[in-house]
Amino acid sequence: MMLHAIITGRSTLVAAVLFATAAFQGTSVDAQSRSGQQIGNDALRGMAEGALIGAIAGDTGKGAAAGAVGGAVFGGAQRVTPDTRGGDIASGAIKGAVIGGIAGDAGRGAAAGAVGGALFGRARRR
Repeated sequence: MMLHAIITGRSTLVAAVLFATAAFQGTSVDAQSRSGQQIGNDALRGMAEGALIGAIAGDTGKGAAAGAVGGAVFGGAQRVTPDTRGGDIASGAIKGAVIGGIAGDAGRGAAAGAVGGALFGRARRR
């Protein structure tokens, strides 16, 4: 299946998923207790980010849906990448590639996510 995806031009998405999988290997993820309001806020934030990435990658609706699900599911997860500008860029690129792959173009999604991580990651750290 992975070979078929590479042949049909989805190699960027496959690479992003493999990279994300490798990044999470060996990282313990503890279940976190979050309120419904926190989950809703994470879903809304993810939806907004996903809509922007999806608009660049080809389908705003699919990007928003993927971002909302990702925000609701992974919003409370502990950060895997370093809390630095480089970590923000890498994290944004991974998230962007996955959302972009769902929305139509993983390469554009990764680029949009990396730029967003570089621009807005610093504000998040303050």
